[in-house]
Amino acid sequence: MQYDPFDPVMRTDPFPVYAQLRRDSPVHYVERWDSWALSLFEDVWNAGQDNDHFMQPGPSLMVGDDTTTDAAFESLADTPDDEPIRGTIFMMNPPHHTEVRKALARLFTPKGVGRLESELRLRVRELLAEALPTGRMDAIGDFAGQISVAVACAIIGLPAEDGPLLSGIVTRNFAREPGVEGMPPDAIAAMVELHEYLHAAIAERRRSGRTDTEDALGAFLRASVDGRPFDDQELAGQLMTLVVGGTETLPKVFAGGVLQLARHPDQRAALVSDPTRIKPAFEEIARYEMPTQFLTRSVKQDIELRGEKLRAGQGVLLLYRSANRDEREFVEPDRFDIARGPSRILSFGHGTHVCLGQHAARLEARIMYEELLAAVPEYEVPEETVVRAHSEFVDGYLAMPIVFEPREFEAGSA
Repeated sequence: MQYDPFDPVMRTDPFPVYAQLRRDSPVHYVERWDSWALSLFEDVWNAGQDNDHFMQPGPSLMVGDDTTTDAAFESLADTPDDEPIRGTIFMMNPPHHTEVRKALARLFTPKGVGRLESELRLRVRELLAEALPTGRMDAIGDFAGQISVAVACAIIGLPAEDGPLLSGIVTRNFAREPGVEGMPPDAIAAMVELHEYLHAAIAERRRSGRTDTEDALGAFLRASVDGRPFDDQELAGQLMTLVVGGTETLPKVFAGGVLQLARHPDQRAALVSDPTRIKPAFEEIARYEMPTQFLTRSVKQDIELRGEKLRAGQGVLLLYRSANRDEREFVEPDRFDIARGPSRILSFGHGTHVCLGQHAARLEARIMYEELLAAVPEYEVPEETVVRAHSEFVDGYLAMPIVFEPREFEAGSA
């Protein structure tokens, strides 16, 4: 069979291809990239924790001969082996990766993100109070997108008023054009703009002398790896990873859940009648609506997997969306069921590079579903107005309009 992450079908309906991969070629060689695509849950799960055979960075999968793209990514690439700091946290390997995560860990624990709950719930209620009298709301633009970027700014240490600017930049970075492989010029420009914005924020923080703050920017300014602190270029790359990770994924997952609950009103009614079920239900939402198509690794040393020989230096594509629909792991994986209670999912990764912001995402989602379903227990999604996000890396939604009976918001309804 043929598989290429840039094939147009992967932007529109990848699941039949993933099912065929799992059935016929679970460890599939992609000649174009000299890489292996892993589509089974168990293989992706194991690769995430196998630091002996798999490492960062993986292949960048750049397309064409666009030198602008290459230059834009240069600052994010892994540095030579004799340098003490290796790229962004996403591109690092232990022990440097472990050191950086340790410096940030306190901010991202359940207790660390829990300090935001009261302020977060207040902001959620403000957004609902604005939308309810109108009888309509975009679950992303009017709601989840604003919440996610507010949380990201609070954790990173960026001005809250810059949230809309950052959301717009990240949205442009992931935008794709029909018939264009990879990143169009404006997506590349958006990435450069974000890097420049973060450089300015870092310079301002250094000028202010505020390095003892309880946020990621302060933590990075205090941190060092192998005795060397981060320079501004490295810091901008690190913060870019947090901005994108903190603003891009959760709104798409949340909107997917809003859509599935509209399609399954009995399951929505179950959450309305018993909000304590929202927390475990989100695990199924995250499994089913996983937007990340894949992430990459490199083979560190030769390994044989399901009869295929993966050679050191080759790339590996971890197909997360396929793994979350693996029939070997989940009964009827294409069925949405909030009572499923999956024992493990790959929506936040696994192992060394498990998502740093997973606890923040779960907190945001729980509060948003609690408040939305308390305020609007019944709503409809006019599916002809839904705007899909199509790219080789991230699928999901850009807009998820919902309509409901107009009403005034009652404070403390959840």
